[in-house]
Amino acid sequence: MRQTVISPYFLAPFWSIYRIYMVIVFFVVWVIFYPFVHFNLNKKERHPRAFKVKVLWCRVLSSLFFVRFKIHGKEHLKDCYPYIACINHQSYLDIIFMFPVLTDYFKFMGKSELRKWLMVGVFFRKGMDISVNRENAKEARVSLDEAMEALDEGIAVAIFPEGMIPEDSPQLKRFKNGAFKMALTKQVPILPITFLYNHERMANPYRFLSKASPGTCEVIVHPPIYTTGMDMLDLSPLREKVYEVINTPLVERGLSQSRKFERYED
Repeated sequence: MRQTVISPYFLAPFWSIYRIYMVIVFFVVWVIFYPFVHFNLNKKERHPRAFKVKVLWCRVLSSLFFVRFKIHGKEHLKDCYPYIACINHQSYLDIIFMFPVLTDYFKFMGKSELRKWLMVGVFFRKGMDISVNRENAKEARVSLDEAMEALDEGIAVAIFPEGMIPEDSPQLKRFKNGAFKMALTKQVPILPITFLYNHERMANPYRFLSKASPGTCEVIVHPPIYTTGMDMLDLSPLREKVYEVINTPLVERGLSQSRKFERYED
């Protein structure tokens, strides 16, 4: 029996309507939450409370986007705090979806362009999250130092080791070195996390034919990878191990390919 395949040209208008709905919801919810965010961001000692507001904000947004969460391995979140959470990057919604998963206080490291975003940017500008300018080695070093200071204070750090959403998402892009240098320097564990289908929730909001739909945010929280006793000679094996752990569920579901890189980016 022939299977009927629905053309993306037919579904594109529905995806566009959903994207418009999401933008409206995003702004309305932000107006409600912003006074609480603003108050708690003004002083560093109130940042943990601002984080709790952010988690609630992201949960409300996810519910209104008609997205439910299916989290595997949630018990690993309590095994090794503080940690460096390494998460694959599939969608513009990954930042929102990570907070209902990682509900204990952490600092998010994101690209410096996020500072300019109307709502997400305020968390970077107020110092609750850490922006990274990879085009400037000195500024990037300052950001890494700030993240390591957070680890010294017992605060977890979360990062997308790919550095950006791959053009061929959900295919996993090669990892950069920053997260692994920090883990080895501070001897803290890496917590690998795999988002499976976030590219279906919203791949690229600027492309008319890109998919955007409600559904499930399925997440795998893998067992932590401990770095105690390792040094910088272990950087490449550690990075490759984390890559394989995150990529394996994607390969098993036909979402990514198993591949090795001869040369990794810093």
